Amino acid sequence: MDALRLAAAVSCLTAVALWAGSLSLHRAPRSLDEGRRLLAGSAATSSRSSFAEAFVADRLGEHLSLADTTAAAVATRLLAAAAVMFFAVLAGVVALLGAGLLPMSPLWLALPAGAAAMAVWVTWRGVVAAAERRRQQLRQAANDFVQLVAVGLTTDQSVEEAIRFAVRVGGSAAFMTLRNEILSAPQRGVAVWEAIEELGRSTGIGELVEFATAVERQGVQGVSIGESVAALASSMRAAALDQLEREADRANANLSGPTVGFVVATVVFLAYPLAQRISEAFGG
Repeated sequence: MDALRLAAAVSCLTAVALWAGSLSLHRAPRSLDEGRRLLAGSAATSSRSSFAEAFVADRLGEHLSLADTTAAAVATRLLAAAAVMFFAVLAGVVALLGAGLLPMSPLWLALPAGAAAMAVWVTWRGVVAAAERRRQQLRQAANDFVQLVAVGLTTDQSVEEAIRFAVRVGGSAAFMTLRNEILSAPQRGVAVWEAIEELGRSTGIGELVEFATAVERQGVQGVSIGESVAALASSMRAAALDQLEREADRANANLSGPTVGFVVATVVFLAYPLAQRISEAFGG
């Protein structure tokens, strides 16, 4: 196959990829009936979910809600990244082959496939990293929230007053998520402890589940939970300090390699003129 035929094949494949990508990004329903089924959440609509969406939802799970995205959005990003990288690299290879800068070989077809796989992996890791950062922010917000509730209980406030005091103090984006869940619970007809427990389960923060259990025990049985909340706050504070120490140790370990390389390079740079003069002196 000559360069002209290769260029024509690449152009056709690129056009098909762009058409498929435009269809995948078409989010609006095509008819009133389809829109009605989407709003009703019918089983027929859910059964038409693509294999990519099902795979993403099964593998990522709670990471989707933490990253504030959906399985459809992640699947679209993965397919788009793979398609763009594949055809971009393929077009580059074809251009180099047409210019005679690369020898003809079927092995070059593996390069676009490898680039597409790398793009999928980078996109996937980006979603997971965003979810982990969000989890850490929520964990820090939960730690601050429980600490503030424990402080409020020491001032002879009721549990409800201590919770309201705690949610009014924080100002971070993660704390806003916690505040919205708690303050909107009465309007949704959900008990405060149920909202806190659901948030703890969905984000994987067991301390929030434990705190919600204590609040439920106080609300249902009237048991004083000041000591249990103080103990939970103390354990969360110790866990946060331990996490900070581990991150500091990890940062120091990551800096050890560059530091050693800098010292060795500096020594070599400073010692090279002296070694050259000694060599010239003995050689002369």
